[in-house]
Amino acid sequence: MRLSLKAKVLSLAVLPVLIFALVISATTVFMLHRQAEREVSDTRERLLSEAKATLQNYVAIAMTAIKPLYEAAAPGDETARANAIKLLSSISYGKDGYIFGYDSQVIRIFRSNSPDGVGKSFNDARDANGVYINRELVAVGKAGTHYVMYSSALPGKTEPVPKIGYTDYLPKWDLIIGSAVNIDGIDAKVAEVRQNVEARLKEMLYSILGITVLVLVIIGVIGILMAGTLLRPLGLMKNNLDDIAAGEGDLTRRLAITSNDELGDLAGSFNRFVDKIHGMVRQVSEMTGQLNGLVGEVSSQAQRSETAMDRQRHETDQVATASIRCRLRLKRSPRARRVPPWLLSRPTSKGTPPSALWTAASDRFMRW
Repeated sequence: MRLSLKAKVLSLAVLPVLIFALVISATTVFMLHRQAEREVSDTRERLLSEAKATLQNYVAIAMTAIKPLYEAAAPGDETARANAIKLLSSISYGKDGYIFGYDSQVIRIFRSNSPDGVGKSFNDARDANGVYINRELVAVGKAGTHYVMYSSALPGKTEPVPKIGYTDYLPKWDLIIGSAVNIDGIDAKVAEVRQNVEARLKEMLYSILGITVLVLVIIGVIGILMAGTLLRPLGLMKNNLDDIAAGEGDLTRRLAITSNDELGDLAGSFNRFVDKIHGMVRQVSEMTGQLNGLVGEVSSQAQRSETAMDRQRHETDQVATASIRCRLRLKRSPRARRVPPWLLSRPTSKGTPPSALWTAASDRFMRW
């Protein structure tokens, strides 16, 4: 594909900016996307940490409520244990927060003030993801790690929601007490944060795109102006060379040097070249005039030579004619034997034309 010099100049002006803008845009998009994911992840972690702290505070309140009983009781004191269970069963918080308790065998001891499942083993109870819920609650309570993530259906519903549980262990009574909260609200808030972040990201992308287009337009306009400025001397040079090639060139015209850059140097070189050509053409013209004069002189000399040769041929013809007539008369005349010897043998005087000599001889012969 053939590109004009103007197109090449514009390409050199626009393409680097376009490539730079694409690289910057891609890098910005990547970084913004990572920042958005980090912000969403940080928001989730922050909300989850807040939920964990809230849950820990609720269990700590329950532990504080039974602390005097626990500290005063001896190991295996069932009366103190029963009083503590009664007290814990009456504790509730928020809309549906409650305290539950299990022993080391994962047998439910209490669940708020509800008798549902009390005395039943939940060792094999699992959620939809295969997590042994109650077994893990007992294990983390005894291990001191406290937290378990699982899912469970809300009362009266079948669709499971994500939950987080917190448990603590009372070794004197072999009792695991804890509580759990739903974290589906966290997921909703995280989704809202993600939506807001994506909206900001899209707005920033539109801004980057608009700025990129604006910069490209400005660079394009500047490139067009610069291309016109740079190519105008070249166009003038081309026109002058075309005129010279067509045989109608005015060798007295010169390019105006309007800059001190390479184009100005090129215009100066072109002017010097035209000066050289102009001088050569002038010399050729002068030599042609001189040659025409010499040709005229040679032609005149040739004409004079031809005239002289014609006259010489005419005189020769006259001599030949006179000679023939003399011979004929000599043959016919009886006095031919008496022709004087001097007439036949006399040499031609130097400078005497043959025609004059023969004419004189003929006249004398006739008189004789």
